[in-house]
Amino acid sequence: MTTTTTPTAVIATGGTISMLADPASGRRRPLLTGAELAAGVAGLDAPLAHTQPYAIDSADATFESWLTLVREVARLHPTHAGVVVMHGTDTMEEAAHLVNECLPGVAVAMCGAMRPPGTPGYDGGRNLLDAVAVARDPHARELGTVVVMNHEVLPAWDVVKRDSVALSSFATRHGTRIGTVHDRRLRLLSRPLEFNWLGAVPARAPDPDAVVYLRLTGSPGRRRFRQAIAGAAGIVVDALGAGSVPSAVRADLLEAAGDVPVVLTTRTGSGPVQAEDAYPHAWDDLLTAGIILEKRLDGPRARIRLSLGLALGRQYAPFEPLC
Repeated sequence: MTTTTTPTAVIATGGTISMLADPASGRRRPLLTGAELAAGVAGLDAPLAHTQPYAIDSADATFESWLTLVREVARLHPTHAGVVVMHGTDTMEEAAHLVNECLPGVAVAMCGAMRPPGTPGYDGGRNLLDAVAVARDPHARELGTVVVMNHEVLPAWDVVKRDSVALSSFATRHGTRIGTVHDRRLRLLSRPLEFNWLGAVPARAPDPDAVVYLRLTGSPGRRRFRQAIAGAAGIVVDALGAGSVPSAVRADLLEAAGDVPVVLTTRTGSGPVQAEDAYPHAWDDLLTAGIILEKRLDGPRARIRLSLGLALGRQYAPFEPLC
């Protein structure tokens, strides 16, 4: 562990980690501040500087709130020993990716809780303790933004919430965790890849209505599909398998690609789009139309990348490692 006395910035934004029962309604609301939470964590003796730009259920997170978070991280990280963000788990993977797209190379450890305070097995305090250890580690800047949950350190571009209630909910799509945390020490298991992150913060939050995100199924309805993509500034489609688009809607997607950027991802848990060796020329018409095959990001992250790109006035570039 580092012995620096420089405080770590802790940004609280709400989420299950902070939810207490409202005396009036009995429903849980994000009422616990970051300072209050940290004060009750045994062993958390690192110097901390607390701030809370908002307190919401992460299901209500918007591009506007995430851009506020990005600006807060940008303001705090130059003068602090890393940044910890407490965030709700429902949209934590999207928030982590957006922060890393805008601010690559900044040490940000995101954490939350699968169970609220006062319930059996509450994990928020432990996750906060681990996140502070990661943010303060000398290797933290190399990691960029990571999610720290259940003693695991997971990359922002690949982390997913795979179970709705389990403490071990967070994992990676492609199976590569960066490290673990035990006894308040980061134990690296692999080096994170460097990607072609956007590396810029838009002046205004992306328009949430600009990019349509669709998940294909068998027997898709053409009329509904056409209605969904009408008027969009960009389209992200979770295709079947390695990028299969049913004939019922294929022509409509090809036509749309002549007017707006279209990004094709896969609805499967992992793996790339396009399998040319097994299905030669199956994607020729898509590529000719200019449809972008996104081989690493899932649909929600591709939507974030495309939305940020539109807000920055940039064309979509597939997410690829730099090496």
